[in-house]
Amino acid sequence: MRVRRMQLCFILLGLIMPSGLQAQTLPIGLSLPRALNFATSPTPVGSGARAQGQAVAFIAVADDATAASHNPGGLVQLERPEISIVGSSFIRVERQDVNLPDTLIANQTPDGFNLNYFSLAFPFRVRQRNVVVSLNYQRLFDFRGATDTVTGFRILDPDTGFVSGAGSHDVSSDQSGGLFSISPAVAVQISPTFSIGVALNIWPDLFDNGWEQDVTIRSSGLVFSGNNLVPFTSTGTIKEDFSFEGVNVTAGFLWTINSVFTLGGVFRSPFTADVTRTNETQLELTLQNGTAPVNAVCRFRDKLDMDMPMAYGLGLAARLTTELRLALDISRVHWSDFRLDDARQPSALEQAECAVLSVTTPVGKGPAILNGEGDDTTSVRLGAEYLWVRPKYVIPLRAGAFYDPEPGAMGTDHFFGFSLGSGIAVKSLIVDVAYTFRAGTVATVATDTTIHQHNILASVIYHF
Repeated sequence: MRVRRMQLCFILLGLIMPSGLQAQTLPIGLSLPRALNFATSPTPVGSGARAQGQAVAFIAVADDATAASHNPGGLVQLERPEISIVGSSFIRVERQDVNLPDTLIANQTPDGFNLNYFSLAFPFRVRQRNVVVSLNYQRLFDFRGATDTVTGFRILDPDTGFVSGAGSHDVSSDQSGGLFSISPAVAVQISPTFSIGVALNIWPDLFDNGWEQDVTIRSSGLVFSGNNLVPFTSTGTIKEDFSFEGVNVTAGFLWTINSVFTLGGVFRSPFTADVTRTNETQLELTLQNGTAPVNAVCRFRDKLDMDMPMAYGLGLAARLTTELRLALDISRVHWSDFRLDDARQPSALEQAECAVLSVTTPVGKGPAILNGEGDDTTSVRLGAEYLWVRPKYVIPLRAGAFYDPEPGAMGTDHFFGFSLGSGIAVKSLIVDVAYTFRAGTVATVATDTTIHQHNILASVIYHF
């Protein structure tokens, strides 16, 4: 869980009246700001077990169907039709070092399993040049995250500005979802040593392509009702669902410089996605003065624009022997251009019904990233692959290391890691597995969060 300060709101639908006028009860509710968004920044997901096994240093390698994601220009290296499927499992261990007084933030261990990649690729020749077309499903961003915190608050009277109550609330937030694209791709061999390729990434509003966050707030405290100090309890829930739709392009080239070196490049175009947000806030409040519990519900649905950042990279691969290849990638993502337009303002009816009182609670760094406050990041990846060739099978041995920073609420969050991978190729069947360890610290006003992430990918490729 990555943490910073963000405003929560108490919604006051009535006024506390003296005992003789208690027909006007006090529904106090909790709602989040118009951009709840996510507790974590979106995490890019690498495609394929072969690439992951060598730390995703794959731009200048790109010799399987996942080239549509890493570098479409590499698709021309496919010599036979193939089908491939990749599954991914991860667990992230988060440990909190809290910087704020009167605040408790729980450690988190989110985990999950997803379809990482699926592809069909078909090579053919046109005028003695290799051409490859493919259709790909690729999961590109993950939004999993969670927050559990207990913190104190004060209630401010909107007319006088004085404190009219105080208490504590327990906030539990669970975030899930991710973004995928359906990507037709084509690569063409321009010359025997140079090829180009392009993938059209269609991000459909289908099959829960987006993210959601469920928040539960349990509050208790004391509030003035007339001249009396009355205990209260409340339970609120906030559900926000974001569906995502857009189109962009991934383009790349592959240049075989000589028998040893290969140079690759990739460009991912920026785009503005259409995001549909659905929000539902519910509250039940009980004043312990004999009045009946009060329930309140607020719902809205709106359209937003989400600016996705440009990214690009270069890779160099060196075939040192028939069995050994090294690869180095450097890539950059313009996270400063990443933002969610959250221009919706409360309607006149909402303003008439709700007086907003503010308190604060720690939440994730996601809102800062969505406001374009994140720094651009540059990743460096180094990988190696050794092929142990036997008469009836081939066993690859892969390893790599990387520096892979994230945008943060207070600057760049630095992450380092390593990968290991292996597999077996027998005739037309190739099976690969990869393990990646990634570690870093996310610094915010509220906490310093130490993160250890473990990923396992497994893939099956069959050549026809």
